[in-house]
Amino acid sequence: MPHWVSVWGQAHTPIEGIGPSYRDRTALLTVRSALAGERMRLRLANWEGRRPLTVRAATAGTLTGPLTPVTFGGGRDITLPPGADAYSDETPLAVKPGELICVRLAFAGPVSSGNGIRADVHCSKKGDFTPGGPFDTESCEQGIAVPAVAAVELLAPDSAGALVCFGDSITQMGLWTDPLAETLIREMPGRLAVLNKGIGGNRLLQGPVSPVWRMYGRAGIERFERDALSDPGTRAVLLSIGTNDIGTSPDPAADCAGADRLAGALEALAAKARAAGMQVFAATVLPRMGSEDYGPVQEAERVRLNARLLAGEGTAFDRVFDFNAALRDPDRSEYMLMSYDSGDHLHPSALGGRRLAEVVLAGLR
Repeated sequence: MPHWVSVWGQAHTPIEGIGPSYRDRTALLTVRSALAGERMRLRLANWEGRRPLTVRAATAGTLTGPLTPVTFGGGRDITLPPGADAYSDETPLAVKPGELICVRLAFAGPVSSGNGIRADVHCSKKGDFTPGGPFDTESCEQGIAVPAVAAVELLAPDSAGALVCFGDSITQMGLWTDPLAETLIREMPGRLAVLNKGIGGNRLLQGPVSPVWRMYGRAGIERFERDALSDPGTRAVLLSIGTNDIGTSPDPAADCAGADRLAGALEALAAKARAAGMQVFAATVLPRMGSEDYGPVQEAERVRLNARLLAGEGTAFDRVFDFNAALRDPDRSEYMLMSYDSGDHLHPSALGGRRLAEVVLAGLR
């Protein structure tokens, strides 16, 4: 039987200051569907907004096809109070694996919930451009966030499902999730969508150290059910988080950023996902010696955490992807291999991201 599956999704965090203001403007989001379907619906959210979110109009279509109005309870517009989310009505839309879906949303008033996830998104000058056609874009010099959309879903065949990748900036940046998705579309069209649920700066056990850093998102243990377990059609969750807990603590072993507490929290999240009928994968934490404020004290906890994660394969986790082993320098295991390092000694390069995607693909195969 056909069932709803998210073909694109994102975790939500405050987006003030990440990109241009979407107040009274139109957003154009273009996503590539890994799956086939005949009907589409949008899930909109104002989870991290401080004021009501109003969408005055929305349309959707394939890249080369006509745009169709998207309605909400039969009407063109919808207003979501802070913390709320809602589904659109079903929209007829025939989509093939690998095809592009274009979504246009015209906002009335402020927009403050979304994510700085890497995606193909444009922000217009003021106005409603949902009927179609090109528009002048607002400056995006400081990056651009995807506003309001929580998921794009298709009514897909029963064999189709989704993999949620739950993490921090190493996930959010799409360094490994994008090549993973591209390969799955090519090798297994119509079978598995990859959902990027990363938030830059996110920690597993604690939220931001200051309200100034609200864009780093709620603690992973707080947002997990919303961001990892609520997408229909999810078959598996991949946990890749913890480096910011260890790396931002002067003494991880003395506070909640220690290896034992982090591993225990990841195992508890895995149990929740399993209870929801999903497979659970984990990834070891990448080397980061040389990054700011990181030294031997933090490194000792990273090594302990990775050892416990690997020991949990087959028990706490269905599989553990050893990201650490894939990117470490064989002569200096606390460092990333230079070719795999973006240069900040924390985030992988594009080449490093593709290597991580290969590790996941090998495990999935």
